[in-house]
Amino acid sequence: MVTIAVPDLSTAFLVAAIVPLILGFLVGTVIKQALKIGAVIAIIVLLLIFVGVLTPSQVLQPIYSAFKGSGPQALTEAKRLSSYLPYSSITFLIGLAVGFYR
Repeated sequence: MVTIAVPDLSTAFLVAAIVPLILGFLVGTVIKQALKIGAVIAIIVLLLIFVGVLTPSQVLQPIYSAFKGSGPQALTEAKRLSSYLPYSSITFLIGLAVGFYR
């Protein structure tokens, strides 16, 4: 006969389940808002290029310069920050999905 361990509803268990859920919700919300802002900026830049106020090289050159100069440092910092997220937790992933699609 197989017995299944039922988790107790202690404070430690509830905190361990709820904190990643809330953190995932916040990260999902931030990602959603960042994508919205990025889309709006891209639309504005495309309209300015279409009208003739900007050229594609005026837009792309500063982006290339920024990534060339500080790209490796930004990648290192992003890896360091991502190590704090509990992305292997199912409650974090559920919170992330809810925050992104809300």
